[in-house]
Amino acid sequence: MTQTTDAPGTPDATAAEPFHPIPRPHSDGAARRAIAHATAEVHDRALQIRAAPEEHKPKLVLSQHVRGTSLLDKIADAVNKVCGSMWVFLFITIGIVAWLFLGNIVGFDKTPWPLLLTILNLPQLSIMISLQVSANRAQAASDRRALADHETLIALHEMAKQQLDMLRSQDQVLDILDNFASKDMPGRQRQIQDTVNQILAAVQPEQG
Repeated sequence: MTQTTDAPGTPDATAAEPFHPIPRPHSDGAARRAIAHATAEVHDRALQIRAAPEEHKPKLVLSQHVRGTSLLDKIADAVNKVCGSMWVFLFITIGIVAWLFLGNIVGFDKTPWPLLLTILNLPQLSIMISLQVSANRAQAASDRRALADHETLIALHEMAKQQLDMLRSQDQVLDILDNFASKDMPGRQRQIQDTVNQILAAVQPEQG
């Protein structure tokens, strides 16, 4: 099952456990099944996060976390790495341009370059399939990142709601204090002063 991991090197005062790398899935199919399973449990996971949003830890999701470790997946990694290299692009482009001129000059493939067109058309089907494989892998990584970001956004949203509730409670307390200070206190002060005057009036004749 594909899992996400905390960003290495990120300080965490609450976590005492050391960082352990999470194993990659066995295949791209296993990664997609894990994503489908996590998607089906989004509602339950959201309830858990809302119950204790402060305990949620953001996850770092990289493309390598959803890449399989089987032989076919390793071949796909190699193909994607080679086909996506700018050096390969430059090599093929320079080779085609050189072929166009040398084919006519040397005479091994003159205009309209039938040999060159045949060579270029042969691998098109394989290239199209490799592009689709790359797209599927990118989509799997994007889906896993979306799930991790969704969980983090739920936690942030819940904590923001808690902060707003605290601010509203503080406003209510301040209103009570303001009401007490502006309305009740003057009346109580007058009552206290009248009581003091009565006590002084009662005490002073006795002293006299």
